[in-house]
Amino acid sequence: MIPPVVRRFRNPLACAVVALAALNCTALPGQSGAGESSTGFSVRSAVYNPAANTVVVELANDTQRSVTAYGLDITVTAGGKAIAHTGYGADLLNLILNARSKKGAADSWDGAIRPGGVHTDTIPANVLAEAEVTGPVEVRVDVTVVLWSDGAVEGTNQFMIRQMQDGRQATLRAEGKVLSILDAHSGDPEIQSRIGGVLNDLALLVKGPEPGADVPASEMLNSAVLSDAVANLTKIRSSNNAAAQLQAYAADFTAQHERRVALTQSMA
Repeated sequence: MIPPVVRRFRNPLACAVVALAALNCTALPGQSGAGESSTGFSVRSAVYNPAANTVVVELANDTQRSVTAYGLDITVTAGGKAIAHTGYGADLLNLILNARSKKGAADSWDGAIRPGGVHTDTIPANVLAEAEVTGPVEVRVDVTVVLWSDGAVEGTNQFMIRQMQDGRQATLRAEGKVLSILDAHSGDPEIQSRIGGVLNDLALLVKGPEPGADVPASEMLNSAVLSDAVANLTKIRSSNNAAAQLQAYAADFTAQHERRVALTQSMA
């Protein structure tokens, strides 16, 4: 790993420190790391803003692949003593899907960090108000997880990698559940009754397992997908043209799910 290069600012109240770090990761067992070197995705700069309590990170992709998700390890120190440590992950899959939907391009990687691209992210630094800030303030950022457009997965934070992979599958399952419920009630000729039946079934899914229940990752559903479906269908139910809106919603939701399935399969 290329050692980090750190510029120190003696005034801890200034925009405190810029730290550069190369990707610190190796390919996981049984997963492909072929292609560009993992050090091709790196932190170009990281600036701690004490007024906003954030770290603004600039990431550079110097490979021939697109980055679809990444994880970072962020440490803020003052006078050589750590005052905050944060693990941060970002999945860009929905941005990619939104871009494909708007452009009608099934092979677009807009929304990802494209080859040669630079991506800026503002991340909470989580420095406590009572933290003792003495001496030079520094921030160090290491890339610990990268998910690539060709399906390769690299990283040292295996827990975050599993979270990202499980989260993507949970979204697929939740969308599939919504579609199956919509289909199950499609034969009801009365629109209010049809939407009511869908909402009742969705409410059971939104409720989820009992607190403390040990639910395998393979059965988890993305709660945001379910909640959004409930909100959208509730709004449709109260509209004057509910039947037409429900038809349009079901068509759009189906297309969205198909794009997600295709994208996921292309990275398998």
